[in-house]
Amino acid sequence: MEYFRVSTEYRPPFTVMRVWGELDIAVEAEFRTHVEEAMEQQPERLLFDLSELRFMDSSGVRVILDAYRRLGMGERVVVCGLSPRLQRAFYLMGVTGRMGGMTTYPSLDSALISAHH
Repeated sequence: MEYFRVSTEYRPPFTVMRVWGELDIAVEAEFRTHVEEAMEQQPERLLFDLSELRFMDSSGVRVILDAYRRLGMGERVVVCGLSPRLQRAFYLMGVTGRMGGMTTYPSLDSALISAHH
């Protein structure tokens, strides 16, 4: 198993949470703690960079969805770097796609550029 870790940094207008390794039920509580700490800072916008994630199950998606709902949906919470498998999972769970949902970007750079236009 690849080691799970999270880093948080401020890249205006985003608080960027980068996630590495495997995000599953075994590390859900640790991930949720990181997200809670970021949300306590009342971020203007929260960006989950999942480009270094090798695996994520529905427990990780739930934590991201909870943040999305708590920050009022819309553009305040976005994700970038979804692998094709994660893109499909997010779509099938209704997080993205059909009814609008969460905005996704191919990369961190594309999210940062889009935020400044």
